[in-house]
Amino acid sequence: MLESEFDWSEGERGTFSWLDYVVFGGMLALSLAIGVFYAIKSRKKSNDEFLLGSRSLSCFPVSMSLLASYVSAISVLGGPSEAYYHSVQWWVICLSQVVLPVVAAVLMPVFYELRLTSIYEYLELRYSSRAVRLVAAGMFVSQALLYQAVVIYAPALALASISDFSLWISVVSVGFIASFYTAIGGIKAVIWTDVLQLFILIAGLFSVILKGIYDLGGLSAIWDTAVRHGRAGPQIFTYGYHPMQRHTVSNIVIGGIVSKLYGYACVQTAVQRYSSLKSLTHAHLSIYLIIPFYTLIVSLTMIAGIVMFATYEGCDPLAAGLITKKDQILPFYVMDQLSVIPGLPGLFVACIFSGSLSTISSGVNSQAAVTWEDMFSRRPGCAKLSKTAQAWITKCFALGYGVLATALAFLGDHLGGILQGTIAITSAVSGPILAVFIMGLFLPFVNSKGANAALIIGSLVSLVFSLGPIALDMNPDLLPTSTDLCPANLTLPTPGSDVVSVSELQYPQKLLSLSYTQIAPLGFVVSLTIGILISLITGRSNGLLIERRLVHPWVRWSLPDPNELNAKSRLIPMTN
Repeated sequence: MLESEFDWSEGERGTFSWLDYVVFGGMLALSLAIGVFYAIKSRKKSNDEFLLGSRSLSCFPVSMSLLASYVSAISVLGGPSEAYYHSVQWWVICLSQVVLPVVAAVLMPVFYELRLTSIYEYLELRYSSRAVRLVAAGMFVSQALLYQAVVIYAPALALASISDFSLWISVVSVGFIASFYTAIGGIKAVIWTDVLQLFILIAGLFSVILKGIYDLGGLSAIWDTAVRHGRAGPQIFTYGYHPMQRHTVSNIVIGGIVSKLYGYACVQTAVQRYSSLKSLTHAHLSIYLIIPFYTLIVSLTMIAGIVMFATYEGCDPLAAGLITKKDQILPFYVMDQLSVIPGLPGLFVACIFSGSLSTISSGVNSQAAVTWEDMFSRRPGCAKLSKTAQAWITKCFALGYGVLATALAFLGDHLGGILQGTIAITSAVSGPILAVFIMGLFLPFVNSKGANAALIIGSLVSLVFSLGPIALDMNPDLLPTSTDLCPANLTLPTPGSDVVSVSELQYPQKLLSLSYTQIAPLGFVVSLTIGILISLITGRSNGLLIERRLVHPWVRWSLPDPNELNAKSRLIPMTN
């Protein structure tokens, strides 16, 4: 945290003005108002209304909500710091969106036509096993809960470390507000607040970029500075598949493709939104609309990063000891450079909170849907409840998950290293869950034993490689920065390094240096292999007859004609 005696940027660090509080408070108040509006407006007190919006929504707000669910505050903070300290090579993640038309045309229609409230119900229907459904649902709920805690805590910590904004006020505000408007307003409140928050996020990034362009004499000068210092330009891109290297074009694109297949095709947060749309056409459009807006947001984070680098070309705040983590660079820049314009710091904090709120609200709504549908709806006592009672129980689940995520965020202050571990856990489940859905759709011979083994073994392998770099205390190398132009009265920290380079490791430890971008692809390949092998060893489908619409149209020819099925078939009835 900056001290007042530091003569940084011709004065002390910036603080919030009354206008900043108005801008920030207005965003929070508007988010709450949307939740209250839909709580009052909704006359249908049922889970169909609360979780799916009576299947009446249109493509644009749902598309923006889908995007906002995955563009969290961590992305807003991490993207600019990535460009600042590592280069804009991450920009090529936009190329991974080539898979979104595949999601729209090939995968999403199958799930949309099944009209399921919980995507994990598909696994029970397809594999004739409740265990597969519960394992996958449990993995989703656990990783979503842990990720939400990080999304609440990390931005609050970054803001508190460089400003006078209280850490715990941030944590409680995000957790309570998101949980409250989600619990009372349901999926419609989540979607429309996501739209609001996404555009506030975009406005916040634009404010950073425009201020930098104005101060530094244009985008061309900023780009030239970034090229000169190895942050931009053709020379920064590394080609070829090198799984032990942190970033190459191939690594980023392959990892992004697997992550987007999982995130937009077979995770509850996405499929629940597709199910809320009024038609399949709207579902298709909701996916296609993501492409330009995602490209815009990634581009804004990259440009913001090189704007900040050009601003601090001669005195890097991290090297100067003014911040302690690279992800604090964007909040530092805002309080240092934008505080001269009242309202802009408030807009930026609203931008960060918007990223957190949209992720938390989407998560708790989806967790509530999964918990009710997969774990309680078929219990005798719950099934007999009225629709209103069922809706109230689901709302309590949503509120409870928000409170629990907030409580876990409080632990971050005492268990600092657990934050990195939590992020590793969230990436460990995507590959295995994707593999189980792909096998279910395209490989009719894969059985429940193969599916369960794929989920468990694939997740364990992914988790080992996710936690390996943390156990070895590995940190990515940063590109060189300068402190030559720092103020003379600024006491610079003693140079030191706690970075463990991959080149210093020996086998078998070196195997654990697998790029984090390859964790999801690894989990997918391992799970796919395990699922196929175990299924072949245990008798394939064991004569179980699978309903044709549970597999993809491309492979339905391999199943028996439904007219030939007899009364002895163990066909699982579909449920809406």
